[in-house]
Amino acid sequence: MSGELIFDFPTGPLDRYRKNATFNWKKLKIFLETERIIQFKDELYKEIKKYPILYSTPVTQTLNDIRHNTLKKMYTLLSIPSIQSFYAADVDESIAMATVLYSLDTSATIKMSVSVALFIATVLSMGTERHLSYVEDLLEKKILGCFCLTEIGHGTNARGMRTQATYDVNSKEFILHSPDFEAAKCWVGGLGQGATHAVVYAQLITPDGVHHGLHTFVVPIRDPNSMLPFPGIIVGDMGEKAGLNGVDNGFVIFNNYRIRRENLLNKNADVDESGQYISAIKDLNKMHGKSLGGLSSGRVNITHIAYIYLSKAITIAIRYAGVRKQFGPDDKEELPIIEYQLHQHRLLPYLAAAYHIKFLAEKLIKANTEAIQRKLKNLPANSDMDNEIHALSSASKPIAGWTARDGIQECREACGGHGYLKASGLGDLRNDNDANCTYEGENHVLIQQTSNWLLKFWPLILTRQNISSPLHSIDFFTNGLQILNTKFTATNVQQVIVPENIISIYQWLVCYLLKITYSKYEDNIKKGMDPFTAKNENQVFYSRSLAIAYIQHFSLNAMYDKIQEAPDQSIKNVLSKLLALYGLHSIDKQHVSVLYQGGYTSGDKPVNLIQNAILQLCAEIKGDAVSLVDVIALPDFLLNSVLGAADGQVYHHLQSSFYQSPHCMARPTWWKDMVDKSYAQAKL
Repeated sequence: MSGELIFDFPTGPLDRYRKNATFNWKKLKIFLETERIIQFKDELYKEIKKYPILYSTPVTQTLNDIRHNTLKKMYTLLSIPSIQSFYAADVDESIAMATVLYSLDTSATIKMSVSVALFIATVLSMGTERHLSYVEDLLEKKILGCFCLTEIGHGTNARGMRTQATYDVNSKEFILHSPDFEAAKCWVGGLGQGATHAVVYAQLITPDGVHHGLHTFVVPIRDPNSMLPFPGIIVGDMGEKAGLNGVDNGFVIFNNYRIRRENLLNKNADVDESGQYISAIKDLNKMHGKSLGGLSSGRVNITHIAYIYLSKAITIAIRYAGVRKQFGPDDKEELPIIEYQLHQHRLLPYLAAAYHIKFLAEKLIKANTEAIQRKLKNLPANSDMDNEIHALSSASKPIAGWTARDGIQECREACGGHGYLKASGLGDLRNDNDANCTYEGENHVLIQQTSNWLLKFWPLILTRQNISSPLHSIDFFTNGLQILNTKFTATNVQQVIVPENIISIYQWLVCYLLKITYSKYEDNIKKGMDPFTAKNENQVFYSRSLAIAYIQHFSLNAMYDKIQEAPDQSIKNVLSKLLALYGLHSIDKQHVSVLYQGGYTSGDKPVNLIQNAILQLCAEIKGDAVSLVDVIALPDFLLNSVLGAADGQVYHHLQSSFYQSPHCMARPTWWKDMVDKSYAQAKL
């Protein structure tokens, strides 16, 4: 199979690294993806290549052209049979397809994901049989959806949303109203120019004046035939953004706009014709959680998108580093810049991070898919699983987005001036990933939900109770008090890089940070702070660090579990080095002071051992780095970088890019202004 589907790369400047790798890269690729998924992706590549409209263009387009082409790309993608059957695909095919499509065109895929997938998922999970016609119309391309939650004045604080849906018992309708501009729905992907219908979150108010919290409604926005908005709606586009400009983010203001009573998505609550509110869920907090439960899916998907961006960037930077030569011990031969320790330390931790985020995202996607399927089949909810996925995704999205942000920027700088070219692809990756740090919950606020969930377990640890969770992310809390009594015992680098030892360090970190975060919160309460203020004054050095260490520990375990399945020792060895490099680099960057503060380490030896281990791992991974990116790299037409092509012919591709740039050697149309400068005369 590998001989048929995984072809050798063209010979070229990267051969010296590929030939000397310590493992078989094709074997590792099959281990990570399986032959079935490699075949699936290969067929998808062939389908995509049939449609020239899907190819990227080197020509800078106007915003209007970008929007127009993105729409056409979206509908072209939806016409491809394998993509049409996306929702029937198994989870591994879904992950593979998302990887390919987000690499092909992020804007078109986001537009498709929000306007089609998210709209359908919300209607199916929160609506009932009376809403299935919307799904049918969307699948038949009669309508196009969007998802309206965020408002001008409130984003992360969903409880503060102010759009109102007041039931009118006389007309049997809901009246949607935006009290002012701050209550306008905004940042709605697909709404700016294309959506005809929206899932709208609004505060439901019954005729007795009672506010029942956020509920969801299907709301017609535009006439599908004329694409003009209905009366009572002001809808528009938010304009150009730093990235993702193919997505028409829009705003909408409702002015006493009426919709049918049946447009309320009523799986969890309903209003009858007389205006009586009906729900089996009496707790407003639980209803709020039900209304926003689907947001975990978005955060899990963003974790995966961040991996895609980072994997593309690190592929470009490492291949470039294997080709680019600068300086040397003498004037006769220059060295590839990947040979330099400083360059290794800049890039290789992000290669390790890319692998970790890959395993993290895939594990969360599979768990979340299982949870969604239970809901769609009306099986009893597993609240423990839902709560754990919420806690994990509230931390995985921030850590993945931040890591991709920092990694892409490092890759950009590591490619020197050439990395600043648009043709390198790194600038677009940086701009597109930037959105991951704020949408679906601003990262610094979102990650607080993880620490809030963790804090409730400290009293259980103190009373030595058995603690477990469906995804096992907190099972080690059962031995929390014993873990806190452990110390750093490694005496040499070889002991430091043992995966089990690194995971033990993180178990201590999480337990210690949980202990001091809980204690700090209690101290704040004793000082007279209310719970809200006490938590806010507990974030820096405490709650935030706790949540970060927790998700890093989960990520390390996800990779460790995968390593145990490795088909041979050479693959196990190289993956173990990546695990160790990620874990130790993260400790050195974020947690060293905590190890000393809590007494886990003392003296200068532990930190020296950790730093020496990092450098040793970088030196050992350096020779495998090109093959490691070959494993996760996408084909050149998806990587779309003159610096990162698989053949390593960087300078050939740069020359072609220069020469093919529109008007690169032509005299500018405004050349006369360089000769006749009368327009610049001083005015007396």
